[in-house]
Amino acid sequence: MTNDAFLDYVPVEQARAMSGLRVAFVRGVPGVWGIAIKAILDMKGIEYIAVPHEPGGANLLLKEWTGQTSAPVAMFNDDRPRPHWSEMLALAEQLQPEPPLIPENEDERMAMFGLCHEICSEDGFGWNLRLLLLSANDTTVDERSNALRAKYRSPVSNDYARRRVSAIISSLAGVLDRQTIEGKRYFMGDNLTAADIYWAAFSNLLVPMAENLCTMPDFVRDTGLFAQRLLETPLPQILLDHRDYVVREHFRIPIAF
Repeated sequence: MTNDAFLDYVPVEQARAMSGLRVAFVRGVPGVWGIAIKAILDMKGIEYIAVPHEPGGANLLLKEWTGQTSAPVAMFNDDRPRPHWSEMLALAEQLQPEPPLIPENEDERMAMFGLCHEICSEDGFGWNLRLLLLSANDTTVDERSNALRAKYRSPVSNDYARRRVSAIISSLAGVLDRQTIEGKRYFMGDNLTAADIYWAAFSNLLVPMAENLCTMPDFVRDTGLFAQRLLETPLPQILLDHRDYVVREHFRIPIAF
């Protein structure tokens, strides 16, 4: 695909008056939570209105509507805002059950949500990697950096964050190793699940995808390279190969916002 992959944004005040599903994305930036929910909606063929979150902006109208100054956040009709990855995933499954991205088997369902939590949630892969990046840029005094540090302030040390990211990477690689031995392609069973999608998205924080897979500003790619130096632990090839396979086979590419 060409640049028609970029989203057509509808202004906040206009989108707020509309019905159906509206999703706020960071305009022009492939944020990892945004990459994931966009892929989920695209795979399921769910129609949605893209609403712009302006990076570095006050986003006052968005906050007034959704209660959030960050993105993504999903608004469906007059329902409550859904800013959490698990809320947006559940809504997508409710709106369009096919293809299923949450296993029907309860044991597999619990295991998959455990993987997703370690990738996406507080104290997980993305969270601790972000803490490392914000701490490393502690001398940066621009308004946006200061706001991010205040928003995501944490009492944990850099060593703790580094250990958590490394431990999660090791565990995810172990899961794929065991799956490969059994002749299986994905994290859970024989089928694509949300765990594969979230890993594909979040791996971009550490090893940015090729430009033909994901269009991104230079600073995003540079941040990934900086994160690699901070972590001091290379990403196992099996995780990169899995990411690229999932993106090529299941995502609408190039990923663009």
